Amino acid sequence: MTSPAFVGQRSRRPLARNRRDIAALAGAGRAARRRARTWWEVRAALRQVRRHSSHPAPIRICWDLDNTLVNSGVLLREGHSLRDAIVRADPVSNMLEFFAAVHSTLPDADHFILTARVRAMRRDTETWLLRHGLAQIDAPLCLVPDVDAKKRVWELLARTSRLVIIDDLSLNHEREEPTRNDDLIEIARRVAVVYIAADEIASIAGDSQAIDATVSRIIAGSHNVGTRTRLGENC
Repeated sequence: MTSPAFVGQRSRRPLARNRRDIAALAGAGRAARRRARTWWEVRAALRQVRRHSSHPAPIRICWDLDNTLVNSGVLLREGHSLRDAIVRADPVSNMLEFFAAVHSTLPDADHFILTARVRAMRRDTETWLLRHGLAQIDAPLCLVPDVDAKKRVWELLARTSRLVIIDDLSLNHEREEPTRNDDLIEIARRVAVVYIAADEIASIAGDSQAIDATVSRIIAGSHNVGTRTRLGENC
């Protein structure tokens, strides 16, 4: 005769397995929904870019937000959430002045803002741009759900224009020393006629006198058709 204790132990095992199976299925469902949402958001971004790039421009300047124009990394390192940081962050020092200098010096250039933020952050992002005067400039805002999707956007923009990319392309901004996204940096260098990287952004943030020199390099690089350059290197 089987003891009651043994029967109870044996009956609990299938229940435990069922719970694990249910949890695994729920986790798989959430992962599938995230993949579907990411796929949809990338597709929506690419449709936006195709519509925009159907109107050719001699020069397109693609601006990043986080840690390029928006100093969100400081708040992340203080423990704030990304959503809180994108609302409360100050601009990176001197970068709004740099934006204005590029805009006034290259009046025929088309400006495009590309940021790795999910679609739910669009309203907060637009509010930040409005608060700091960037909404007045006719620069479409394009959100992609992850930084790797930027590559496809750049390639589309570069098909009809000489592309300038201004993007720190670093990861892990919540750390004291963010890491470089070397793969994307190499792609940006290849796709753009001028690529302004984290070092140049830091130079501008540290010294406003770097603005004029950087604008001059953009002018020189973007007018040399067929020549691909990046700041900080000899061509």
